[in-house]
Amino acid sequence: MKKTNLIVVAHPDDEILGFGATGAKLAGFGEIIQPVILCGNVHARGRRPSDTELAEDIAKANNVVGFEDPALGEFPNLRMNTIAQIEIVEFIEASIARYSPHRVFTHHPADLNDDHRQVARACLAAFRLFQRRPDVGPPQSIHYMEIQSATDWAIDTTLSQFSPNLFVEIGEYLDTKLEALSCYRNVMRDFPHPRSDEAIRGLAAYRGAQGGQKYSEAFETVMQRDLI
Repeated sequence: MKKTNLIVVAHPDDEILGFGATGAKLAGFGEIIQPVILCGNVHARGRRPSDTELAEDIAKANNVVGFEDPALGEFPNLRMNTIAQIEIVEFIEASIARYSPHRVFTHHPADLNDDHRQVARACLAAFRLFQRRPDVGPPQSIHYMEIQSATDWAIDTTLSQFSPNLFVEIGEYLDTKLEALSCYRNVMRDFPHPRSDEAIRGLAAYRGAQGGQKYSEAFETVMQRDLI
């Protein structure tokens, strides 16, 4: 059976920023990459394209990296803290029950973006669904990923900052990630913004050096139940 990687994020483009190259690599190995985007409409996004254009951007970007069609929620972006946490948890739980993931990847709970924080907290709670429902199989691991202009901008010193301990070599998939990001209108910026081609390549080189590789995406493993 193919392994499924569930990518639980707040906004369209987060799935590519945090997991684009690693996901493309795993998809090339025959694994399933299933994004779940809770704020699928991002109505409050600045310079947002039309509904039709946004849908086209999501489909095109995820197709470039070989991901499945994202499951889109209708939670309000930049206002997820107004939603009862149980509603977010239950939405993610439904995705875990539906897709039976081997691995789960989500935001870091110290990100500057509060939507990311809400999703991370809810995902940690939803991950434990297997201990509440015997009909749902347990994911083997859960990992935090980093989103440039969110994880790197975190300033809350009361929270533990992103501390990667898993490095995935992505040299031949870095251009694919950048191509997918270019599918999202008005998302990428000019250097020195963190969401620029130069900054993304620079972070991949830095993470690669940390892991003794050339270019890498980095993750923080929160829990791993087994090595297989």
